[in-house]
Amino acid sequence: MANPETATTVFMHPWTARYAKLVAITLLYGATVHLGNIAGLTGTPWLSTPLLWRWMDIALLIFNIVSAVSLWRGFSWSVWFVFGGIILFQFVPYIFLRSQFILKPEDAQTLNGLLGTEAILLSIFALLLWLKK
Repeated sequence: MANPETATTVFMHPWTARYAKLVAITLLYGATVHLGNIAGLTGTPWLSTPLLWRWMDIALLIFNIVSAVSLWRGFSWSVWFVFGGIILFQFVPYIFLRSQFILKPEDAQTLNGLLGTEAILLSIFALLLWLKK
């Protein structure tokens, strides 16, 4: 496991550290959404959703919790974990397997909003990391 003393060097700039905590809170919110999906609290019974959705809910629940905790604690690997995970678990499936996630016409708009939000979050994070240097 990474040493917290040396792992926090990525977050030495105060704005980067604060933003990492904001992203962690956002990811924790995402985890509650996926937990709500699994519990059937979001309007659609979970077992009636496509199998890919169910796998994604489980994968994203785990990813969001691990990402949120590691960002909050300031582990340097968490930055790359978040960037890689969002690209792998959100951009790739929601762009290349888009039809699998659209059951109702409004689902397309929801996906567009989600991808736009993720792009903005990652862009700001990348800018803060770049300005740190």
